[in-house]
Amino acid sequence: MILQIKDLKAGYGKFSVLEDVNIKIKPDEIVALIGPNGAGKSTVLKSIFGLTTIYSGKIIYRDKNITKLKTSELVRLGVSYVPQGRQVFSSLTVKENLEMGAFITDDKVLVKKKMNEVFEKFPVLKEKQYDHAFSLSGGQQQMLAMGRALMQDPQLLLLDEPSLGLAPKTMKEIFEKII
Repeated sequence: MILQIKDLKAGYGKFSVLEDVNIKIKPDEIVALIGPNGAGKSTVLKSIFGLTTIYSGKIIYRDKNITKLKTSELVRLGVSYVPQGRQVFSSLTVKENLEMGAFITDDKVLVKKKMNEVFEKFPVLKEKQYDHAFSLSGGQQQMLAMGRALMQDPQLLLLDEPSLGLAPKTMKEIFEKII
């Protein structure tokens, strides 16, 4: 298993949102959490990425208990998260946003290599690399958010509502490039 969640109880502060969540994900498996608004899908992803309070249960990633690890430690282990809402650094350029995604390394050659890989997946980002993120369309901002996550060379990529507000054609194009 690349990821296993066992009897997870999690939430925010003293407010429990998840009870007895159990999930198993195999390597190279693509999994979608589906449910109505408020069902806890985002909370599951945030819990994996260390952004909630875990009351009980375990999160195992590649045979390692990551339940209490900090987000920075999770990124170093190969876990990356793209939150809902196309969160980009709007005052930074596309290139600067991508560089933020490579914060775990000082290797400039590796950063350039990863950036070129992102530009191959999303050519429009290369064309707009010196433009500020606020000037991008919604679909381009989503590509940028995903590109920034891919700069970390993740083994586990968590996408929260990746299609929110995007045209079906744009979403299809984005998924084809990251899968």
